[in-house]
Amino acid sequence: MRLGGRLAAAIEVLEDIGRRHRPVADALRDWGLSHRFAGGGDRAAIGNIVYDALRRKRSAGWLFDEETPRAIGFGALLLEWGQTAQSLNDALDGDKFAPPLLSASELKVAAERRLSDAPEAVQADVPDWCAPLL
Repeated sequence: MRLGGRLAAAIEVLEDIGRRHRPVADALRDWGLSHRFAGGGDRAAIGNIVYDALRRKRSAGWLFDEETPRAIGFGALLLEWGQTAQSLNDALDGDKFAPPLLSASELKVAAERRLSDAPEAVQADVPDWCAPLL
């Protein structure tokens, strides 16, 4: 499985978590049971994307002005996996299992925004009330 398929699977798991309000481990396990073709390395990578996205949900969502599963999935790859928006699009281009590529407006927003410009709470990925305590 290539990066595009792994990202699409992670977005699917994130959607399931949000829709059904279920524990991450259960959602990942159920995805794996219903997608037997995915090997251990693929499942580990998908889990890493999901956990990175949830851990960086605020900052990943801030990069795209929304906290949708798609935005935080892409944002996690930008923040945690050392990708740029354009390199990510290049890697996903031509992969029939990848989610839709970042649009021109998403590429523009991702290129213009720097996490260092975000509010402190967003940079720390904590609720607003926690930022003064850090």
